[in-house]
Amino acid sequence: MRLATILGGAVLLAVLLAVPLVVTNLFWLNLAITVLLWAALASAWNISGGLAGGLSLGHAAYFGIGAYVTTLLFLRLGISPWLGMWAGAALAAAIGAGLATITLRLRGPFFVLATLAFGIVIHIVAVNWREVTRGAAGLVLPFSGGPENMMFAGLAPYWYIGLALVGLCVGTTIAIRRSRLGYYLVALREDEDAARSLGVRVVQCKVIASAISAALTALAGTFYATFVQYIDPASTTQFNISVQIALVAIVGGMGTVIGPVLGALVVVPLGELSRAYLGGGPALMVYGLLLIVIVLAVPRGIAGGIESVTRHLRRRRNS
Repeated sequence: MRLATILGGAVLLAVLLAVPLVVTNLFWLNLAITVLLWAALASAWNISGGLAGGLSLGHAAYFGIGAYVTTLLFLRLGISPWLGMWAGAALAAAIGAGLATITLRLRGPFFVLATLAFGIVIHIVAVNWREVTRGAAGLVLPFSGGPENMMFAGLAPYWYIGLALVGLCVGTTIAIRRSRLGYYLVALREDEDAARSLGVRVVQCKVIASAISAALTALAGTFYATFVQYIDPASTTQFNISVQIALVAIVGGMGTVIGPVLGALVVVPLGELSRAYLGGGPALMVYGLLLIVIVLAVPRGIAGGIESVTRHLRRRRNS
């Protein structure tokens, strides 16, 4: 079984590495890179929202922090995004840890509203702090081609960077799930009072999960900034980005390793293709209806649905 898993993983990796060589159409390759971006964002959100149960609607703030810090360091000081992204991740982690400490006693809808308010505040700052962010006009990254500035003339390098980012987020999720911290986070998600009574350090666990989730989200913000080479508040800190991040993870399966990736594979192409072929209002209607159908069909997410089907088939085979 273990050999089969290793061989399957090797085949999957080979297929993923070959994607830019096979997919030559720029539209489809751009869509594939966008899927990787949202898979990374949903996986990062899943650490605090899925494993720890802290349903955040403010993760666009961390996404924007990563994008703006990296861009400003590059424009003002000439610091490469390869270095700037770690500064953005560190700042986002510190803010995420601070927010977790402040909202420690909040649960359920009150916690959600607190994260929503935090995201709105960051968006307002991004819009109005024109001396730094240039407000709604946004910031343009001048193309300075070459790997040293994470800017490339073709799309293939962005595919590999996005793949590495997803691998980092998924790998971090796996490492947390297998660690003592992962067991603590699941215990907090299921019953915080019971976990506290058993000696789980609630504050420490929440702070660590929020910091890791925020840092990974900021790294995705850096990737987005260098990929698009233009950022503004509407594309990095707006509320609908936070909703989309959570939606991808929920549709895919919260608390699972592969769920956010599966969610991105379904939700992102649905949205992009419906807009491309239908446009405007009709696209939103079709997109919303399809998401409703998916959620009703698999209430535990796509990963949960696959797990249920697999368990059912195994039972039938053994009976």
